[in-house]
Amino acid sequence: MSTQSNDLGTSDIAAVQSPLATPIDTPVPVVELPLRARARAYLLGPEPGEEVTPYSPVPGADRPTFSARYGRFILSACTGFIGALLIAASAPDWYLAAPSWRLTVPGIPHPGTSSQALANFLVGLVLLGLGWIGLIGRAERAPITPKSRLIAVVVIGALWCIPVLLAPPLLSHDSFSYASQGEMASRGLDPTSQGPYSLKRGQWVREVDPIWRDAPAPYGPVAVEAGKVVVELTGHDPAAAIWGFRVLAMLGVILSAIGVAAIAKSCRQPAAVAVAVGIASPLVLLHLIGGSHNDALMMGLLTVGVALFLRQRKYVGIALVILATGAKVPAAAGLVFLAWNWTDDPATSFWQRVRATALVSGVTVVALSALSLLVGISVGWIAALKSTGSVYSTFSVSTKLGFLSANVLQAVGLSVDSSVTVAAFRLLGIALAGVLCLALLLASPRIGIARALGLSMIAVVLLSPVVWPWYLAAGFALVAANGMGRWRPSYVVLIVASSAVVFPTSISPVRSLNAYQHVLTMVVVGIIVGACWIAQWLAAQLTASREFAPDGADPIAVGSVEPVAI
Repeated sequence: MSTQSNDLGTSDIAAVQSPLATPIDTPVPVVELPLRARARAYLLGPEPGEEVTPYSPVPGADRPTFSARYGRFILSACTGFIGALLIAASAPDWYLAAPSWRLTVPGIPHPGTSSQALANFLVGLVLLGLGWIGLIGRAERAPITPKSRLIAVVVIGALWCIPVLLAPPLLSHDSFSYASQGEMASRGLDPTSQGPYSLKRGQWVREVDPIWRDAPAPYGPVAVEAGKVVVELTGHDPAAAIWGFRVLAMLGVILSAIGVAAIAKSCRQPAAVAVAVGIASPLVLLHLIGGSHNDALMMGLLTVGVALFLRQRKYVGIALVILATGAKVPAAAGLVFLAWNWTDDPATSFWQRVRATALVSGVTVVALSALSLLVGISVGWIAALKSTGSVYSTFSVSTKLGFLSANVLQAVGLSVDSSVTVAAFRLLGIALAGVLCLALLLASPRIGIARALGLSMIAVVLLSPVVWPWYLAAGFALVAANGMGRWRPSYVVLIVASSAVVFPTSISPVRSLNAYQHVLTMVVVGIIVGACWIAQWLAAQLTASREFAPDGADPIAVGSVEPVAI
């Protein structure tokens, strides 16, 4: 053995200079980003166009077997289909609805007892959620071409839609209100200025939830005209009209899938993952399609409009987003973000962006006013949105904090009306949402239009006075299209959780817990936040195990679980 020397020998110099040498003892410099840059990267993920964990084929490896390529796709498809079938077959019929055919499965009660309905719904949602998570993982890392992955996602999503399409209205009775409003429009009545009670009597009035019989429709001319067309095409039959609205919702989801895939390609994101997360989710399947909500039509027009705008078809894109706003008001946010980013030049001044936004806003007001007059409704249909604020039972954090603060103040002896504190917290939530939207608008040229718009729509819903799950679908779809970055585990948890916060109507509430509903709501919100944190932590651990896997080892085997299935 030779003695060690402090001098660097010739062989050592050659080893360092050789490109094949392994620098075992050479320290790797660590670049410490500024705090602001680290916070931005953590909150917003990678820059648009960067895939998070793309599949990389091994050069020279044998062609994967059919089982390796499609086995987990098939497993995910079967798991999700069984879950969707269980939910659809056990769903209750609305007791005020006209008799109609529905999907039934021998051995599955519909709806059965309250405990049976709860068990069927939860088991079905778990199966559907597991199938969906598996689909996301395969959409990203299946050893097939990106086009094949997208086709597989679309086919599996269509398969899951089949039982949902054949089920009665799921988790909501809004489609019965749509049918009544469509009948009003066909008779020349304005559904945005008066409620279904204006029809006097009959099945069109009887099937509407009593809370909405006097409420004007908070929808624009596009939704009203679409409802009128559906009612007329189904022969003014109340039962057939409900199926017509299911078809309309499905058409909206198909448009959304096209739009999300196109946005993903424009942002250099994997289209299969975007469609799997944003469209083939339990939220879209159970609420948009199952509940036949107008949000599906709005989301379809909005996503296609954004996609065309990103492909430099700006005027057509703006026109479609105006139509989306004519379906439901939240799509108006898309007009602001698109107008703000009308030019791609980063040197565009603040006031140039303001002028473009004002111009598009003016065109929108004129276009929607003309559409309203053409359809035969008043131009004040936006004011009908105030009727939705009468609902206090949703998972709205601002509303629940208002009630809880009143309870605390009353407990210490202060005479405080809960309506005052609720109004104050609701106003605070709206103000906070406005600040977040402004920040995202200013950042949209850098982080991407679709991502900024989607995040703003999610923030508005979560901080609004009324939160229904289907309100979140459009925001999640846009974020998925532009890339979710490191926050994808949280998005997955939020989508599954939001799908579960509304139970079938046949499940009887526990009356003894009514006095604690506000506390229980905040507990559930806390559990969801905790689940998001756990999902983020698990994803970080799995990513670390993948990065430190030995050379040639299967990173999935090292991590024990496929990391992209989070």
